[in-house]
Amino acid sequence: MKYRPEIDGLRAIAILPVVFYHAGVTWFPGGFVGVDVFFVISGYLITSIILSERAAGNFTLTGFYGRRIRRIFPALFVMMAVSYPIAWALLDPSAMAEFSGSIAASTVFFANVYFLEVSGYFATAAEFKPLLHNWSLSVEEQFYLIFPMAVLLTWRAGAKWQVRIFIAVALLSLALAQWQIARGNEARAFFLLYARLWELLVGVLIAYWLTTPQGAALRDGGRFRHGALLGLALILWAVFTYDTETAFPGLAALLPCVGAALVIAFAKGQSLTGQVLGWRPVVFVGLVSYSLYLWHVPALVFTRIGTGREDLWLMLAACALAFALACLSWRYVERPFRRMHALPPLRLFGTAAACMMVLGGLGLLGQETDGFRAHYLEHRLDPVTRANYERYSPTATRSRVADDGCRFRDEELTEEFGTRLQDCAARHGPGIFILGDSHAENVYNALRSTERFPFLVGLTRGGCRPYQYKAKCSYEAAIPFLTSYRDAVAQVVFHVSGSHYILDHRNEGDSDAAFEPGTEGRIAEENVILTSAYLAKLPEGLDVVWLGPFAEARVDLSNPGNYSTERLQFNPVALAHFDRLEARLKSEAEGQTAYRYLSLLDALDFGPDALLQSDCLTFWDVDHFSPCGERLFGPTIADLVLSKAPLTQ
Repeated sequence: MKYRPEIDGLRAIAILPVVFYHAGVTWFPGGFVGVDVFFVISGYLITSIILSERAAGNFTLTGFYGRRIRRIFPALFVMMAVSYPIAWALLDPSAMAEFSGSIAASTVFFANVYFLEVSGYFATAAEFKPLLHNWSLSVEEQFYLIFPMAVLLTWRAGAKWQVRIFIAVALLSLALAQWQIARGNEARAFFLLYARLWELLVGVLIAYWLTTPQGAALRDGGRFRHGALLGLALILWAVFTYDTETAFPGLAALLPCVGAALVIAFAKGQSLTGQVLGWRPVVFVGLVSYSLYLWHVPALVFTRIGTGREDLWLMLAACALAFALACLSWRYVERPFRRMHALPPLRLFGTAAACMMVLGGLGLLGQETDGFRAHYLEHRLDPVTRANYERYSPTATRSRVADDGCRFRDEELTEEFGTRLQDCAARHGPGIFILGDSHAENVYNALRSTERFPFLVGLTRGGCRPYQYKAKCSYEAAIPFLTSYRDAVAQVVFHVSGSHYILDHRNEGDSDAAFEPGTEGRIAEENVILTSAYLAKLPEGLDVVWLGPFAEARVDLSNPGNYSTERLQFNPVALAHFDRLEARLKSEAEGQTAYRYLSLLDALDFGPDALLQSDCLTFWDVDHFSPCGERLFGPTIADLVLSKAPLTQ
């Protein structure tokens, strides 16, 4: 296969936005689409190699997988081996256990499935996962396992039928991805191969097309001489206009994928795009792009954890370190191993298997020891901190409240939900209807614990807020539902997390970065306005209450080090930000007739010592009440909900 420097240039265009996005550079809100460009490139290159070797009669599965091992394994395994002791030194046991699990999953290329279960790519906590980026390598490796066999099985059918089959599979994959997004399963569409397969197949189809006389003629002719420039523009448009609120991947991923396909198809050395992509500094970045992809996330994450900061210049310094490590990895790991063509297959596959067993074993060891928790507690905590941790950490758990007659909660509206609502109203009269996210579940549990509400209903779901449409959320459905069952509802109590209205430096809500010392804590004005507008749409005649947010501790209670006397307190930055948010919400509610606003922040009056009250650890994570916290605050919340004051002073 003839070397094309513009492909390495395209790799540079793909990797740099990804790196800067992960570094928190706000100029690249859609930098994550660089991964989609990589998928298209991978599909194109792999197919081009298979087709050329198959045409020459020297293609073998052993040779194919041997090349993949030499290309992917050495640099990946070196990065994970170096990261392991750093993680051991920096991470608390909970984080170390998760890191160890990601090591084990990465060695067998199931990191995408693992991170689907434990996290999300756009979650705030993702900024502290050193191996999160391995999900895309797992997707590619899963593709590499099945695609060569698919080519061989369909080879006798001919290229035209292969193309038709791959087009059908690609369309099905895209449809499944969009279907999952429409159902609110964005994470499944993001992480799993079946929803990403179409992106790789775009590259596959371009490779097939370029082998045809028509494709070669169109590429070499002048009719589409600006096709590569258009493709580059599509990629950059996605990089600069997409953000974490974009429904992705699905149809939105067409922009960068089609852009990458156009560049691959039409970029030539003599064209403007070809000259830019073929410029030696750009090509060099493309050459080291794989190692840069491997190293940039650990460099950023370990810098954040080790320094407790993530200001822009520090993150850019971490990117520079990652680039230096990538150059070393490319020079001393990637290149030497890729040139080991004479290595016998048995030795190559045996060495790869041994490395997988060693790294996977270390990962499983970290998981089985719960992140080396016993060693951490004994050797890395002072006696007071260890005593606090052993005493209070068992209470840092989430409430699990059983269904109880006319006190029930669900995540979605069902026919049974409405039937129970009517039956309970016939027995008790109209009831209290709690509406909101996982914080509303806290409110539901707190009110229920007081035994003052014989008829209490919750429609709550984590991650659901009325200013952000998600198919799995029931806010829009709640409007006609409440209209139909208005006689069964005395009061609608709406409550959602306040941290989602507080933005960090990347304009993201519910971010740990927003609660670091020195942060501004800006308010998401549009979300406040949209929330107010939603409440105004609820049926007239209902007593609608916006129960304002409670202050959040914003202390990582999974970290034993945070159980020291000086750390087992509310984050003072959080208290200041929630005061500002409260003032903004009160001003929004002033003069409203569709709902009344009740200040939970004023009622609870949290101070620095509120995290530990009466031998109760009042939160179980950074922002949710613990079971004893719900019981402790329940009477105050009940008094507030039952009050008729239009606004708590």
